[in-house]
Amino acid sequence: MNGRPASLEHPQRTRPIAGAVQRVRPVRLSRRQLVYLRVRRRVDVVLALVGLAVAAIPMALVAVGVLLTMGRPVLFAQERMSQGGRVFRLWKFRSMRHPGARPATHDEDRLVPFGRFIRSTSLDELPSLWNIVRGDMGLIGPRPLPTYYLGRFSAEQFARHTVPAGLTGHAQVHGRNEVEWDTRMSIDQDYIERLGPRLDLKILVDTVGVVLGRKGVHYEGGLTSSTDFPGPQSTTDLDLEGPDAEGAWTCRDRHGQMLLAGDVQVLGGGVALLTSASWGGGPQLEEAILLLVSRLRARSRISWVCVAPDVELPEALAEALRGNGFVPPEADVDFPTEGSPPTLVEGQVPALIAFVERPQPGFPPPAPCVGPQRPRIA
Repeated sequence: MNGRPASLEHPQRTRPIAGAVQRVRPVRLSRRQLVYLRVRRRVDVVLALVGLAVAAIPMALVAVGVLLTMGRPVLFAQERMSQGGRVFRLWKFRSMRHPGARPATHDEDRLVPFGRFIRSTSLDELPSLWNIVRGDMGLIGPRPLPTYYLGRFSAEQFARHTVPAGLTGHAQVHGRNEVEWDTRMSIDQDYIERLGPRLDLKILVDTVGVVLGRKGVHYEGGLTSSTDFPGPQSTTDLDLEGPDAEGAWTCRDRHGQMLLAGDVQVLGGGVALLTSASWGGGPQLEEAILLLVSRLRARSRISWVCVAPDVELPEALAEALRGNGFVPPEADVDFPTEGSPPTLVEGQVPALIAFVERPQPGFPPPAPCVGPQRPRIA
């Protein structure tokens, strides 16, 4: 099975991309909050147009700097998610050089000095003012995240998309990249609950201090660690214990009742193997599996998770695995990577397999490809 990225000449794919379908826990905004969002939209357009006019000369200077230090193109575009999971193309000034013939191991290695400067001063964000004018996002709100994170959010974390994405936000003035992902998501959820003009005004004022002080731009673990969201490490409803030194893990609800448990081995070549699984019942199997996969991704550099062929899977558990992107090795699907999946694990063909790393360039977000059809978010 060979999953090659779609080229510009052949954008249509003949086989679906295997991956998880996002689960959603909707948040109901109050009538006052809905009215406020409509009023705020008009204010956002005015402020963004004024910002574009004021920043015209700085933007021209930054464009020249990018052209001289990194060449063309001057702008960087990436698909991001906004309200309700709607996809739009976010525009920024380019801050990294092209990968070239010998790609860098980490994104941070591709940053040139001028790129670091415009990132630390947030000058690279100025073209995003046009996204605000277009209605793709607002001035304030949760930061828009890449579409390849679909399927990694817990249902409660996806609630951050209840409101339009923002150029700045509650999490950005509370540490930006210095804050761990679970904390960032919790801050965004808190913003949704407290949405209103007083909080937005405070965020706007705090943003000025954060930008001028260049706070939270760099992450303690490096640039790549900051930008790659591994998935939830905990949720309000579930708690994952392990995997321990022997690979044993247990997922329980907040009442202490076991939902899912098993054993996993982290093998060489970026492969993790589920060697056993027991289901204690409950409706949140997909959330439990997502917790396990995200914990493995956070602790080990794994790209593939396989289910051993001798693991007995009840239908409910098998369906939950399919909902998280696990498919039989012989399935007529592609994975969002140029590399081929392992056909043999520990000398045997795995029962199910999933690609759990970030999709490589050229691949669209995963879509449901096995099991019953589910509603898509984007």
